[in-house]
Amino acid sequence: MTRGDVTMRETVYSNDHLPAAERYEWFRDLLRQTFLPTNVTSEDAHDFRVSFRHIDMGAARVDVLDYPSLHSRRTPKLVRAEDLDVYWLCLNTAGSQGASSDRREVALVPGDLVLLDIGRAFDTWARPEGSTAGTISVALPREAVALPRRTLDRLVTTRLDCGTGTGALLASFLHRLVADTRPYGPHDGVRLGGVLTDLAVATLAHHGDAEGAVPAEVRRQVLLTGVHAFIDRHLGARQLTPEAIAAAHHVSVRHLHRLFREQGTTVGEWIRRRRLERCRQDLLTPACAELSVRAIGARWGFRHASEFSRAFSGAYGMPPGEYRRRAGREGRRPGAA
Repeated sequence: MTRGDVTMRETVYSNDHLPAAERYEWFRDLLRQTFLPTNVTSEDAHDFRVSFRHIDMGAARVDVLDYPSLHSRRTPKLVRAEDLDVYWLCLNTAGSQGASSDRREVALVPGDLVLLDIGRAFDTWARPEGSTAGTISVALPREAVALPRRTLDRLVTTRLDCGTGTGALLASFLHRLVADTRPYGPHDGVRLGGVLTDLAVATLAHHGDAEGAVPAEVRRQVLLTGVHAFIDRHLGARQLTPEAIAAAHHVSVRHLHRLFREQGTTVGEWIRRRRLERCRQDLLTPACAELSVRAIGARWGFRHASEFSRAFSGAYGMPPGEYRRRAGREGRRPGAA
């Protein structure tokens, strides 16, 4: 199933509709035709249930897989048959996983990241801990990765930590992206693909001690993405000020204001817009039905009910109480505009 007329282009594959005996061969054919030619084996070939989502993001490609046990081998022969200058960044989301290439071998737990060079032979394997194993893979053309080849060679098939810094930001970005692509329009894919590529490059540069090789524009985008994420995490805090944001990111307040000015907005306007959007979502969410309008505003940093009402009316054309009542009458789904 493919959708993308009004949302980000995403293709979803599933073999639930097939008889158990046909699911494994269906998956092998799918790999050869749309993913990457590899030799695969599985202990669960007798009933291989898999979910595979492909998200088109311009230069970057994101694939989300949930699957049972799997051993995948990209042999030298397959590499020679289709020599691709592409890197994969693979985030383990579930299960016990591993990879080997060029006499290196790495074991991965959920939350770990590994870089694979598609132009080399490699093995990967996964065993579920529970119902399935899971991976989010980002395919990046070599020309999109603005780092020296020797740096990337050192990082291939090594464990990359995603617990802190840009790695944590990259993992969070991926999880939020794949959780639901419906809010994004068809043109958002290219823009967000650029952000994703910048985060990937910054993460690799950090692990390869090559931050100096990262272009200034990439560093700026990564900083801005980190600031946006920080603001979203602290929207309910009254102490969310430009001074606090700048201090958390080790930049001057002046530099922070310049970042937002280059985006055609201000720090204060961005915070207010994000707070109003969270309030709007709560007004439409059944789980928040018992919360008063005033409580919802206070929850997201509006100190006074009158301030919240004025801001919401200015953004959405009506007071928050009326917005909630109209949404209820129209049976609007949570999250709908």
